[in-house]
Amino acid sequence: MRFSQRSAWSNEANPLTENYLHLKAQGVEIFNLTESNPTRCAFQYLQGLLLEELLHSQNLVYDPHPRGLMEARKAVAQNYASQGITLQPEQIFLVANTSEAYTFLFRLLLEPGELLLAPQPSYPLLDFLAPMNDVKLRRYPLVWKKEAWEISPHLTAMTGPAVRALLTVNPNNPTGNYVKEAERKMLNEFAQAQTLAIIADEVFLDFDFPPPPSPPPFGERVSFASNHEVLTFTLGGISKSLGLPQMKLAWIIVTGPEKQALEAARRLEIISDTYLSASTPSQNALPVWLGLKKAIQDEIRQRLEKNLKSLEQALRNRKDVKLYPPEGGWNTVVEFPPSRTDEGWALLFLEKAHVLTHPGYLFDFEEGSFIVLSLLPPTNIFKNGIKRILSPSL
Repeated sequence: MRFSQRSAWSNEANPLTENYLHLKAQGVEIFNLTESNPTRCAFQYLQGLLLEELLHSQNLVYDPHPRGLMEARKAVAQNYASQGITLQPEQIFLVANTSEAYTFLFRLLLEPGELLLAPQPSYPLLDFLAPMNDVKLRRYPLVWKKEAWEISPHLTAMTGPAVRALLTVNPNNPTGNYVKEAERKMLNEFAQAQTLAIIADEVFLDFDFPPPPSPPPFGERVSFASNHEVLTFTLGGISKSLGLPQMKLAWIIVTGPEKQALEAARRLEIISDTYLSASTPSQNALPVWLGLKKAIQDEIRQRLEKNLKSLEQALRNRKDVKLYPPEGGWNTVVEFPPSRTDEGWALLFLEKAHVLTHPGYLFDFEEGSFIVLSLLPPTNIFKNGIKRILSPSL
């Protein structure tokens, strides 16, 4: 049987996964500092109150709309209005998750073999989604400049006739840097000059850390949901904003020059109508769930901030280990000495300290001994895990 090359992935486990599974099979307790699933992180917001909205009889009625149920889209629009961004429900498309949103947009914008510009380092999901949709990736670098990660000004060297869209992740995962106003202007000018659409993944947008004493480089952070200079698709969803990945609901916001935005929405509606994948119960519950947003995000944010502060304190006297403080998101990046590779450090932490971490190469760090840590785990697990990997005995 011949299978498509789109699915010709290697099933061979890497040494880190093999060692992790071996230790788990032996019953060894592992401190998991890679956990990105909030439903496994002992948050109090995961109570029965959230389920009450799923018990209404209206959830037994199936009356779909290609863009999503009107009341749910109005709730999303109101959510952005509270942040000073005016949207109409017609600009909003509800989908099951952001992976599906990417798939719809790749089908909308790119022909087979055409190129998407994407940041590096970044989340490895794109390495699977792009080839599954016959899209090729061309990476543009994020660079560390003294106090923050920035979009490389060499982005202009990434042009070519096959480049059709540009992706920005705001804030980026795992580096945690937001797009600033000056950077948005640069991206818009570049996209206009090259006739590119912009895809802005903003699933972590709400989770910013307390601002530094002075404004970050290039000014304040921005959301692309208010971007009208070029055709723009902004992604969000309740997986991150409400810590509810199991409820399967996300959205695409279409903005830009009126004629282009209307044509994009017309085509996107047909694509969406073909799948109709957004859950009816989740859409019906969305207005109530978004009403709980502040309480949910406050609890998650407190955990993130507490774990980041714990990490900062633990590294205070470690001159050989460098923290790259995130501006937002759920992850942070730490650089260890070059005496080992990133995978070498991750294997050492797992085998000797029984702590699971992400080696930087999984996020496309090409150089340096970077380790990526999740800030979501319960504080006792995080603190003990950090203590173990920073032990002088390692």
